[in-house]
Amino acid sequence: MRINAFLAKIGLGSRRKVEELVLAGRIRVNGKILDELSYKVLEGDEILLDDKPIPEVSKSSLPEIIAFHKPAGFLTSHEDKHHEDTIFKLLPKEFERYNYAGRLDLDSRGLLILSSNGDFIQKVSHPKHKVDKEYIISLKSPVDWKRIAEEFKLGVREGGETLRALEVKPANVVSEKDPNKTAYLSIILKEGKKRQIRRMCKAKDLVLLDLYRVRIGKLDLRNFSLPESKYKEINAVDVLGEL
Repeated sequence: MRINAFLAKIGLGSRRKVEELVLAGRIRVNGKILDELSYKVLEGDEILLDDKPIPEVSKSSLPEIIAFHKPAGFLTSHEDKHHEDTIFKLLPKEFERYNYAGRLDLDSRGLLILSSNGDFIQKVSHPKHKVDKEYIISLKSPVDWKRIAEEFKLGVREGGETLRALEVKPANVVSEKDPNKTAYLSIILKEGKKRQIRRMCKAKDLVLLDLYRVRIGKLDLRNFSLPESKYKEINAVDVLGEL
């Protein structure tokens, strides 16, 4: 198995990310800094990251993929010098090397997918694979949802980027007095740029009270029980459908 495939398999990141580790000289094999991506891992090889052993994830004892229900107030990050409360404080230590598919910012909550398989994370995260994500947002005041839907799908300019939603519709969280206005919207994204929904709302002067991701691909929090701060083992088909 080539070094990039091996490192991705044991949970160090996508193949692109682990290739960057090799090219940066951070991987040692049998005492020597690895300088070629074509190296094939052999049984008994001693592989170090930053001169420290890499504990291989045991597939017999740990699930390869998990769904996690993130609460607000925790960062989707392995570590952050400005904020110590990350999602990994809520997960067993054995998952600390897992990578995640798509961040949720500090104040957002909902579905996250984590895995020790870097290739799977890449399939879920990269826009070319077209895995959509659905969010329920709560606004301070009801809006003309058809107008917002048209503007969000057409594209909102913010920070030098055009941000678009694939679909926008009422979330039907509660019954509204005026069917043409609602404070609860379902927004589906295909790509998901950094803080995209918050930026779109800000550009349209919409005050966002809550952002809750309910679905990634085929996996929908509304279809199974998963309390906040808890995780559940899943498989690739649950997210991507028939492979």
